Amino acid sequence: MILKVEHTTLFQYDAPIYETATEVRLHPASVMGGQQCVNFNLELQPEASFFDYTDFYGNKVHHFNILQSHREVEIVATSVVETAPPANKESLGENEIYLMDFSGQSRYVHFDSALTRFADEFRACNNTLEQATAVCRHINTIFEYEPGVTDVHSTSAVVIALGRGVCQDFAHVMIAVCRNLDIPARYVSGYLYGGGSTPDGQDEASHAWCEVFCGPQYGWRGFDPTHKTLFVDERYIKIGSGRDYADVPPVRGTWKGVASEQLSVSVRVSSLE
Repeated sequence: MILKVEHTTLFQYDAPIYETATEVRLHPASVMGGQQCVNFNLELQPEASFFDYTDFYGNKVHHFNILQSHREVEIVATSVVETAPPANKESLGENEIYLMDFSGQSRYVHFDSALTRFADEFRACNNTLEQATAVCRHINTIFEYEPGVTDVHSTSAVVIALGRGVCQDFAHVMIAVCRNLDIPARYVSGYLYGGGSTPDGQDEASHAWCEVFCGPQYGWRGFDPTHKTLFVDERYIKIGSGRDYADVPPVRGTWKGVASEQLSVSVRVSSLE
């Protein structure tokens, strides 16, 4: 599929601020044998120069500073991405030291007693791909999708206690369960194209899911516990991955001033085919 993404982030302030320092992770990934980012454009208001770099986990990061006084910042990222269905079978090893980062607790992934009991149900299975599939299906079945009950700071422990949340929450829960089962898992930030579900034929959604390392026989496999399809396919656009949300927030920054901040985000995903 060839998909276009228009992601607009607008910060507004009720008083002038200055010395804004911001980094964005909005550049879709290009993966050997899979998804390819054909074009990417980043526009800023107020205008500012930016530089880019690749972080430890291989994500493309753009950084910019706005030193003059301003009352709003608009970031518009436009991408064209060619996606591909995942390979049915891979033969991939992985650096054990690299996998350690995706094997333990992290800022939003906690191993509390409730999580351990949750994971116990899946310990008997010896096939990691089957284990991950069972975990994903179970989360999709028992958790209720409900926006507003959690926020971007909610941990896996909070979500398990609530039994509800959104895609970011369900990804964190699945990652926590898999890691507790000694299966490396990482958080993925991106988009999901739903086939033009809105009246104008476009989708308005950013999304989060997870990738699980199912051993050298299968490599990394994408799972989406939010949707009943469970498996990631060509409708998914990956921006980047990390230990959890803290490693791949779309936008993160600081500023100086005495003001209240209001954030609004608009995402449009459309097909060019």
